[in-house]
Amino acid sequence: MFTSRYNKRESKRIADSKLLTKSTLQKSKLPVPRLYRVFRSEGDLEKYDLMRLPEEFVIKPNKGLGGEGIVVVEKRGKYAGEWVTADGREVNVSDLKLHVHDILEGRFSRDDLPDIAFVEERVRIHSVFEKHAYHGTPDIRVIVFNRVPVMAMLRIPTQDSAGRANLFQGAVGAGVDLATGITTYAISYTKEIVFMPGTRRKVRGIQIPEWDKVLELAVRCQEVSGLGYLGADIVLQPSIKTLGKTFPKVLELNSQPGLKIQLCNKAGLRRRLERVEGLDVDDFIKGIKIAKQLFGDRKLSHLEKGAITIGPFEEVEVVGIDGERKIIKALIDTGAYSSSIDEPLARELGLLTPESILYQGSYSSALGHQKRPVVLATFYLAGKKIKTKVNVADRSRRKRKFLVGRRDLSDFSVELKKN
Repeated sequence: MFTSRYNKRESKRIADSKLLTKSTLQKSKLPVPRLYRVFRSEGDLEKYDLMRLPEEFVIKPNKGLGGEGIVVVEKRGKYAGEWVTADGREVNVSDLKLHVHDILEGRFSRDDLPDIAFVEERVRIHSVFEKHAYHGTPDIRVIVFNRVPVMAMLRIPTQDSAGRANLFQGAVGAGVDLATGITTYAISYTKEIVFMPGTRRKVRGIQIPEWDKVLELAVRCQEVSGLGYLGADIVLQPSIKTLGKTFPKVLELNSQPGLKIQLCNKAGLRRRLERVEGLDVDDFIKGIKIAKQLFGDRKLSHLEKGAITIGPFEEVEVVGIDGERKIIKALIDTGAYSSSIDEPLARELGLLTPESILYQGSYSSALGHQKRPVVLATFYLAGKKIKTKVNVADRSRRKRKFLVGRRDLSDFSVELKKN
């Protein structure tokens, strides 16, 4: 309903062509990945020496759908004229020519008609996402209506998706709180998940850098394209020259964005659209303020930038002296200052050898005043590495053999009702 009513034919034509999207946004000085080469015919392909392409790049069909036909080249191969793709395949000049030929014939075109192939810059993965993504670069989809961002998700490449950020191919979709830019719930295909597939890295609690700039860019895309309702796919380009500097860039626009975004946000899209329909929104500043007020998660609004929400009981991975990790259900206790580990468990992990003990600390508990050995330990909580001092105690009467104290919780927000 919103697509047909608010998206005119000319605006949909812009969104349906990646090259037209790119040129339209560039004319308004909105950032997009750099374009290296366009192949409109077999003649264009034969005239161009593919060896001139850089070390990393992406080949795309102009009118592709659902990530089909996209080849992400990660680095050069062992020999000249060879490259390695994001999913680990080795390809050569002949392979790339054959793929471009398939694109030109319309193999990946949404309308099954001859298409255009182009080569563009590969946006490098941002350090914030390195531990979660499999080779490829995550992107952020923001749905905008009436200059108001109404829903967003982070799409994270996996091994199943061969390094592509496409949900239908197996990428993970994580809902994003519009007020803070922090990820909330996540899905793999249609199943809700807590950890990235095959890992113990939590998807919830990732802080997306430059969040306000991402929202601003998404709204500006709507203004420039003329689409009343759209999904803007945005990537974060880390600067090579300036450490910590990030540049959001627009990958593509969608006049009919998929509805899986509702699953990873646990919210209905239609109701949100109806809430902002007809509002008088003058510019992107007002639109972003409305989005944060209407659709921000109150549970996350108090978090500092980068904070990760955890509950009173969480699994931790404690690293033994030999590097082996042991998964333990831990008590998260903000009432205790320092973290504590059960004595038999500490011995099992090799943390109680004479050379591992730093000193004997004094502690008060329900059992009175005690002397406890203090050791240096490393553990992972919600995917975050923590290297700290922990005291070794007799926790044989306690259900949890590991306690995380508030000294090690500076990067976390503890939600008491969670779990």
